[in-house]
Amino acid sequence: MVLLDDEDSPEDVMVEILSRVPVKSLIRLSCVCKSWYALIKNPDFISKHLKSDVNTRLIVIYAREDDTDEHRYPKEYFCLFPDETLEDLSLQDLSTQEPVLGSFKGLYSGIVFIEGLNNRVTLWNIATRESITLPKYRATIPRYTRVFRTLIGFGLDPKTKDYKVVLILTLWDEKRDSLSAFFLVAVYALRTNSWRNLELLKSIHYPKPMRLSSERTYLDGVFYWLLELKIDNHTVILSFHMADEKFQEIRGPCVLESIFEATLGIYNQSLSLLLLDTVDNCFKIWVMRKKNWIKQLSVGPFTEIFQPLLFWKKGAFFVESNSSQLLLYEPDTGKLRDFELECCWFSIYIYTESLITLKGGDKVFDFDIPWHVLGVYETD
Repeated sequence: MVLLDDEDSPEDVMVEILSRVPVKSLIRLSCVCKSWYALIKNPDFISKHLKSDVNTRLIVIYAREDDTDEHRYPKEYFCLFPDETLEDLSLQDLSTQEPVLGSFKGLYSGIVFIEGLNNRVTLWNIATRESITLPKYRATIPRYTRVFRTLIGFGLDPKTKDYKVVLILTLWDEKRDSLSAFFLVAVYALRTNSWRNLELLKSIHYPKPMRLSSERTYLDGVFYWLLELKIDNHTVILSFHMADEKFQEIRGPCVLESIFEATLGIYNQSLSLLLLDTVDNCFKIWVMRKKNWIKQLSVGPFTEIFQPLLFWKKGAFFVESNSSQLLLYEPDTGKLRDFELECCWFSIYIYTESLITLKGGDKVFDFDIPWHVLGVYETD
């Protein structure tokens, strides 16, 4: 049900209703009249549409032993839960729809990142079936260093109304046998279809070796990554403001050493952390309010829980059990629901249908790097 104020105009009512309509239907409606076409192409409307829970679903990537293979190698599946309420747990296989063959590198604002042949990276909008392969980018790697880990971000620049890809290459100093204090940073703009190098980022933090779904998130023009301090493993959040292209480090909440696993995400429209206390086996949610961390609630105890995974809708969240089972905590019942996903391994991602236009669909550029930078150029 759509809740509106008495002072809302008919135009506001229309925008609110359309923001809950699936992408496929909106594409048809854009042909009705020029005003609807302009609205559906408007970046502010696209952002509003991305925030709708009605258009949000769950994607799972999992591997299962292939009985048809004589060596029984695991076969990988890329699937969607079509039911946004998750009452019906039937799966829709999206693997055959992928525009290129390659490995999954992330899912941001409804856009899938795929690394294909020759390190060519393709962005794919599942809802519109548009895709674009990113142009060539070459990184200048200092001598005696190699890429340690790659961080990726994607989101809207609220000032230019353009979507950007943020690439951070953390470097390993082979002489000192330690993480370099400097990270390489580049930004790709969808509108200009080009890369730009930014100033080197200096940091004393490690990127956390976590799942792609739980270490990063985007909210209101800012992208966030979960890092850890090199000295004491304290949680730190690195933020990148899409508009001014500036970085900032946010120290995590002061918690006991018993907090072992953490997930970064959005809870009640705020930047939040879902933490597992390994002593009392409880999950604790911390929310960022006015630049301060506030402990929202504690849930549990639970037995045989391995780690937190994702925030979901209406206060629910996903966790993984010690026996590698996908479980959903539902606050209405206070219980964990088993999805009974039989597989060797899995990872899950929040997917929201997206109206983001990927220009130049299926156009292939010569692309090498940034996923496996080997140091094509070296400098002293």
